[in-house]
Amino acid sequence: MLIPSIALLAIGIGGSAYLVQSGREANRFAELARGTSGPSIMMIEAFQEERRLSLLFLAGDDSAGFALPAARQQSDAGYAAVVAQANALSQLRPDLKEGFFRVGVGQKVPALRAAIDARAIPAAEAFTAYSMAVAAIINGWLISADVAPDPHIAVELYKSVHALRAAESISQTSGLGSLVMLTGQLSPELLVELAGYIGDGRGEVAYVGSVLQGARLDQWKAITASSEWQQLRGMEDAIIQRGPVPDTESGGRTSSKSVETLPMTLTQWQQVAGKVRHDLLNLWENQSVDAHFAATEQGNRLNRNSLLAGAGVLSLALLAFLGALTLANRFIGRLRRLRRDTLKLADERLPDTIRRLSAGEDFDQDDDRLDFGADEIGHVADAFNRAHQAAVAAAVAEAKTRAGVNTVFVKIAHRSQGVVHRQLALLDKAEREEPEPDRLKLLFQLDHLATRARRNAENLIVLGGEQPGRKWRNPVPLVDVVRGAAAESLDYTRIHVRKLPETQIVGPAVTDIIHLLAELADNASAFSPPESPVEITGGTVGKGIAIEISDQGLGMTDEDRAARNELLSHPPDFSVATLSGDIRLGLFVVAKLAARHGITVRLTESDYGGVKAIVLIPTALTTAAAELGMADPVQQSRIPAQPEYS
Repeated sequence: MLIPSIALLAIGIGGSAYLVQSGREANRFAELARGTSGPSIMMIEAFQEERRLSLLFLAGDDSAGFALPAARQQSDAGYAAVVAQANALSQLRPDLKEGFFRVGVGQKVPALRAAIDARAIPAAEAFTAYSMAVAAIINGWLISADVAPDPHIAVELYKSVHALRAAESISQTSGLGSLVMLTGQLSPELLVELAGYIGDGRGEVAYVGSVLQGARLDQWKAITASSEWQQLRGMEDAIIQRGPVPDTESGGRTSSKSVETLPMTLTQWQQVAGKVRHDLLNLWENQSVDAHFAATEQGNRLNRNSLLAGAGVLSLALLAFLGALTLANRFIGRLRRLRRDTLKLADERLPDTIRRLSAGEDFDQDDDRLDFGADEIGHVADAFNRAHQAAVAAAVAEAKTRAGVNTVFVKIAHRSQGVVHRQLALLDKAEREEPEPDRLKLLFQLDHLATRARRNAENLIVLGGEQPGRKWRNPVPLVDVVRGAAAESLDYTRIHVRKLPETQIVGPAVTDIIHLLAELADNASAFSPPESPVEITGGTVGKGIAIEISDQGLGMTDEDRAARNELLSHPPDFSVATLSGDIRLGLFVVAKLAARHGITVRLTESDYGGVKAIVLIPTALTTAAAELGMADPVQQSRIPAQPEYS
């Protein structure tokens, strides 16, 4: 959501900046182009006047030669002004400068002037050279129309160029006409050229009148209705009607017959032509200025509209961005809540559900259901719900399987325990009635093995989550409990019971503590050299009774000992998978029995490098020593098998 919004915002800002920049460039172009009109007129008029005087000087009029320096100075000033404007325009449009001076006016004029001063160039060639210089200005102006910022402005500039061409045609006609009147000669070729210029000028003027509108059309009408325009047309018609004039007199001066057939003198013709030409140039300038003002207004309008459009696009983009940001935050918030609820479901609720299933409790699966609506996030939540349901179903199946397995081997263990109880009862009877020592010793060994078989059956009952069959009603002295545990060990002869505190264990905990201590003593004797002793000592501590079982074996690594202590502190659920990786079944039994009564068991290194098991029996499981007279001796602890176990 955010990426498209940011992209839209960037496009809006970039587009607005581009439009504003375009408007400013249009304004700048209009200002520079408008400033070029005046220098262009000054240069065109100056070059036209220099052309006329140069033609007169080449025709033999020495007075024209005196006026040439001032005309040339005016031409150079106009040329410098146009160059300055062209350089300014070239910063916006580099192609304009080349268009203005494509013919290289600045390089050719000095050589042309030198040839004129020496009268080493024909008049026709000088006329063509100056005409090309003026044409370069006109062509440059056409290029400026081509690169106008708007087609309408370009059309208006094109319209104005026709007035400029008409003025140039009139100037060319008067220039050649001056040469004709001064020399008195008009060859057929020159007459055709002169007629062409006259036709071009009149055609351009007529076209200008057909395309102009408003104030400029009124200005054109004023020009064509003026007496100067009528006199100019009459003079041009007279020259065309007179036809070619051959050279009939020496000296090249005008004959009286030639002059008498024309309605105007040379001076009058030049004045009238100059006035019409100036009016047409003024019309061109006004039309150009109008187009430039229109360009300026358009640039201002484009700039204003660009700012408004940019502000609108920016506002729209900001609204879209804020909307997308709001939606994205909601979306991200829902995803975060989905992640939190899913992790809670996986890390807390699912294990709790499995634990309750293992304990046989009932639960409602709808309580653990994730509800996130019917959109795509809701679909993801439904997928997690289905996975959770599958996991719960698997846990239910596993719990049922485990419960069935536990039930099977607990029942088998109870049956074995009942058989062992009967076996021990028979052995007790045989021991009391046997007088022969050797047979009595054998009976004692069988009795010991039957006791171990009973403890193994009780291990299965404990791991199955139930209580063994044998019980004590009254407290039992601690020393008897420890000796009973030593008697159930395989190598009971190696177990040395040292000094113990004079206290006793409450009846309900006696069986489990005997079982716990017997398993630890068995481990100590099994993982130590056959000839080494296993010592059991005890003492009173602040939290109860601490019993230490030390061996002289090889001990454990720090990692192994830490893992065993973790097992004893947090006994896992008993299952085939749990036991498959570890053969020390006794530690599982010890962990279960300790957790049942709040007893703490911890393994550490003994003084001999072996293992020391520290069993902390809490005070709640002990009684005072004054009550020892009420205790049940361990020898009377064998209870016949219960009817439900048989």
